[in-house]
Amino acid sequence: MVYSKGQGATEYLVLLAVVLMIALVSIALLGFFPGLAGDAKVTQSASYWKGARPFGITEYSQSTTLLNVLIQNNDPDQRVITAIAAEGGCTVSPTAAQGTFNGGEKRNITIASCTTCTTGNTFEHYVNITYNTNDLTGLKQIGTKPLVGKCA
Repeated sequence: MVYSKGQGATEYLVLLAVVLMIALVSIALLGFFPGLAGDAKVTQSASYWKGARPFGITEYSQSTTLLNVLIQNNDPDQRVITAIAAEGGCTVSPTAAQGTFNGGEKRNITIASCTTCTTGNTFEHYVNITYNTNDLTGLKQIGTKPLVGKCA
């Protein structure tokens, strides 16, 4: 009879080493591709703002100091935007004609941004929208996620 002492312990150590190697490779791949985290942020931001209520931002871009947003009224009732504020105290007050949105209507609005955006870099702005309904005035939509994208 041949007894192989320590075989169970050796097999256990080999399996543990394989699992640790797989974990290290996974962490290294995630750490060496930092662009993946940024792309995930852009995707989450776009998804959040498209479905936001009452106003969604379906498309957006920034070039130098101008932030262009395509805003849609996601509610069935008419809403009037009185101000849009981007992070850093930058605001725009649309005219009554430009700020009036019927249900489902889209309109492009340009916000002068306080931060300069360099081509290829990432921008990030928290956006708050002040609006009126037929019955109430001074309502605020405060974005819980920022607009994130690449500078054009």
